[in-house]
Amino acid sequence: MAVSKVTRNYQVTVPREIRERADIKEGDTLLFTVEGPDVILKKVNKELLDKSFGLWKKAQEKTPWLVNRLLRKETDKRLRG
Repeated sequence: MAVSKVTRNYQVTVPREIRERADIKEGDTLLFTVEGPDVILKKVNKELLDKSFGLWKKAQEKTPWLVNRLLRKETDKRLRG
């Protein structure tokens, strides 16, 4: 377990232990999700991110709520394998 404080600009430093275990490098994209009171942080590969943003084209209604729902659903599906 590792701890990091939120700065006044709402930034956090990913602790070394976590960076090494998750192979997080400078420039990587991280996905934040909220599940109840928990905030989940996942490393996302660029290819998956690019494919997920292609969902904008598929959305019939381009409301932020719908697109967010579709992105989360597709990202979760792909991350699970």
